Amino acid sequence: MKIPFHLMMFKSFHAQRNVLRKGMKELSPGQPKILRYVATHQNCMLKDIASSCDVECATVSKILNALEEKEFLEKEISKNNKRALCLRITEKGEKALQHWNSHCEKVEQLSLQGFSEREKEQFYDYLNRMYENLSGKEMN
Repeated sequence: MKIPFHLMMFKSFHAQRNVLRKGMKELSPGQPKILRYVATHQNCMLKDIASSCDVECATVSKILNALEEKEFLEKEISKNNKRALCLRITEKGEKALQHWNSHCEKVEQLSLQGFSEREKEQFYDYLNRMYENLSGKEMN
């Protein structure tokens, strides 16, 4: 019997997540994508982080507090725009993010083992199109 598509996606997602979580040393689930966003966007607004990371503002706020508590980032309210946060990734945060990115690269290599370069490109394109179909926005 053919496995339904939704089940294949579900099982693949969970298999990848389980391997990724084994490498989570300093960062908790949800924190890497927020930290990655902060590392590349200064003076960002909570709603921008939430939109980019596909999570609610309240969730972002909790994660930012946890990252600040772990000293992975520093935050303060912008003097020019009270709705914007001045977020800065710390050296400790940069090291944690580098470790996470390295781990993700290893998991990606494992995940795509045996795929040709063309198949990898096609798979990437398929996932992008699927995300756009489901979310109505481009993946960033």
